[in-house]
Amino acid sequence: MDHQIAVVDVETTGLSPWHHDRIVEIAVVLLDLDGRIRAEYETLINPGRDVGPTRIHGITASDVVDAPAFADVAGDVLNLLRSASAVAGHNVSFDRNFLVGEFGRLPASFPDVPLLCTCHLMGRQSLAACCDELGIDLVESGGGFHNALFDAKATARIVSLLLSEDPGLLAVSPGRIRWPDIPPLGTSPVTRKAVRNRLPSPPAFLQRIVSKGAYDTEAGSPAVLTYLTLLDRVLEDRVIDASEQEVLVSTIEHLGLSRGQVTAAHTTYLQHLTAQALADGVVTDLERTDLETVARLLGTDTRKLDSLLDETREQLEHLTPVPHSPEDLTGLSVCFTGELQSAIRGKPVTRAVAQGLAEKAGLAIANSVTKKLDLLVVADPNTQSGKAKKARAYGTRIVAEPVFWQMIGVGVD
Repeated sequence: MDHQIAVVDVETTGLSPWHHDRIVEIAVVLLDLDGRIRAEYETLINPGRDVGPTRIHGITASDVVDAPAFADVAGDVLNLLRSASAVAGHNVSFDRNFLVGEFGRLPASFPDVPLLCTCHLMGRQSLAACCDELGIDLVESGGGFHNALFDAKATARIVSLLLSEDPGLLAVSPGRIRWPDIPPLGTSPVTRKAVRNRLPSPPAFLQRIVSKGAYDTEAGSPAVLTYLTLLDRVLEDRVIDASEQEVLVSTIEHLGLSRGQVTAAHTTYLQHLTAQALADGVVTDLERTDLETVARLLGTDTRKLDSLLDETREQLEHLTPVPHSPEDLTGLSVCFTGELQSAIRGKPVTRAVAQGLAEKAGLAIANSVTKKLDLLVVADPNTQSGKAKKARAYGTRIVAEPVFWQMIGVGVD
């Protein structure tokens, strides 16, 4: 084994592997002592729980839905680490502690391995500040900080420069590390870029409708309104699960709706949402994400959504806005899960503020999910938090965060 350094970076659901936080993304860059990158690896990880601070690492629950679990890639990661005589990272003890935690769940023992910490060597907490001090241009690395591969490659550049100035930093003997015996499975990694560039397939319930062909008779508008009412309830949590797909398909068949009517109904539904988003003249990032989520669920691409936004914006310029009338939720109980994504006047909405706004709307605050809970507000529709899993099992009404603010008449950024 040559002297190689495995530069590791992980993004996580939180700060403590001892309090159930998990890895949501891992990257490994294999570096030789001449500063050449021999191999690099990255993948998102499905943590089996809420993804944590999306505003920091930029990873959403939707991103990790189809990502492998850590157990699926543990052998592949080890295959790279076995080639190294040391592990490096920026605040590398943080990364190592999470690896210890993840391997411990397999169960396997992550070994004591020589560590090289750029945070300690540079005396700077910020990776960006270290790169600035050393004049490292990160443009070619792509991405940005708090992206595991970007951070690992930036750290590798720092390690390379430090070793060129002082080769004695890596005074270890190769071959003494006892890595766990976990065979690589060759699991296909799932990267951020791949997730965000993938072409979404048409929703399953729409594929089933298309396969049946159009109906001979056209249903009247009351039937379309019935379908829209059902669709509104199904989309409250911004997820269409298998049972809801069955309900939508059977309803469409029962009402005798044609493919054209279903498509038109979906367009109408999106038009209503775009009107709500544009009521104050601005579509915030949260509103845009919400609109894209609904459009994807209804089989509408972003170009069509952009066209609807333009049409709605033009129409609203000539109309007097009508204040949104909030839903009467007085006496119902509500619980929140996940880190909230909205802001008010540029400041993130904290859990305490959210609960205060809910109480002002007449709701009672619950801190856990029981069968008596009326509403669970989810920051991300695809969250795998324990609260969300319980709520789905109980059949509790789940609503996405943007929907909840509309329900109680609160305007957010």
